[in-house]
Amino acid sequence: MAARPGLIAKALPFHPEFDRSIDIVDGVWSPAFLSHFRPDGFLFHNRFVLSEINYGNGIIVSCGYTEAVDDYWRGHPVIKRLGWDTARLHRRPLPWLINIARRFARPVRYPTVALLAHSEEWRTLEKFPPRVMDQVKFVRGQFVRAGLRARLCTEKDIALDRSGEPHFDADGQRIDLLMFITIGTTFMDQPTLLSPGGSLAHFRGARMGDTWVLKPLAGLLIDKGALPLIGTLNSSRQAHDGFRFEVSPTEFPFQHDPTRYLRSQSDWVIKRAFDGKDTHVGVSSDTDRWNTAVRRSVSPQYVAQRYVSLPRADVPVLVDEKHLEWVPSRVELSPFIYDGAFGGAGARFAHDAEGLIMTDFPLGYGYSTVFCT
Repeated sequence: MAARPGLIAKALPFHPEFDRSIDIVDGVWSPAFLSHFRPDGFLFHNRFVLSEINYGNGIIVSCGYTEAVDDYWRGHPVIKRLGWDTARLHRRPLPWLINIARRFARPVRYPTVALLAHSEEWRTLEKFPPRVMDQVKFVRGQFVRAGLRARLCTEKDIALDRSGEPHFDADGQRIDLLMFITIGTTFMDQPTLLSPGGSLAHFRGARMGDTWVLKPLAGLLIDKGALPLIGTLNSSRQAHDGFRFEVSPTEFPFQHDPTRYLRSQSDWVIKRAFDGKDTHVGVSSDTDRWNTAVRRSVSPQYVAQRYVSLPRADVPVLVDEKHLEWVPSRVELSPFIYDGAFGGAGARFAHDAEGLIMTDFPLGYGYSTVFCT
């Protein structure tokens, strides 16, 4: 579809200038395009249900959290008494991410990596609780410890030399890898700047001269808002042992009569797509709030998803740093996928209840990582 101008904008509710502003074909065929992402979903005994893709946002912050949890588990006496080999059973997503950055960076001894977010998105990040920026800075420090000269920056900090190679405008330092640390939706607020000849046109493709872009802006396509289209591709799969991979049925509410969601409130979840978060679970919303969410969802920027009750699991919780208790919980899984392979997972959990939203931190919320063989 991307190879034919206009088809993407017809299939998905993007800005009409989208495929003229971003080089979609260059981006999606880049070997860096699917180098890393972090989907969310529900792991049952017989299937995994994909609920969100999370191509860009949250990767670095989530890697920071998993690394902190790894430190915690490695040194904890309960884990030692259980005899668990954390080095073998606990896959660490952050070192894998750093290795991918090193692989795509120019082959110099100490590559300079630009960790870039749009200037408006930086302002948003700075309004989040301090723990978010702390994780970004922590991960940058881990890049540096691994021999990568990582610098946090915005689109305003980067310029091209006469040969088209990127450098930091302040000091002329050559950039060996550009890595978007957010999905970059704000770039589409002024799409003409990305078009050929625009002041930000060097960000529109998969490379800047000889420098790779990790998470090219074509990744704006990969979002929960793309799930209605992905659902048409017959993407569900069944393994030889009967285990299934499924995409949670998702649709655009603006294409349907609102009464569809008002009549069967408990069957639906309404989510903001492509830019920002605004999630409403029918089974746990009062009538007035749900009616408001349905009215708002007539915008193309919302999707409706069939409600799936989160998997139940007994989760080990450490009490007072001394006692381990198994607590009945609901669990959402965030596996990290690197070059098509499983690279570890985070797990969000809370006390057993219906209608939980794990990104909004329900009462009793917890975060940990997954041990696996």
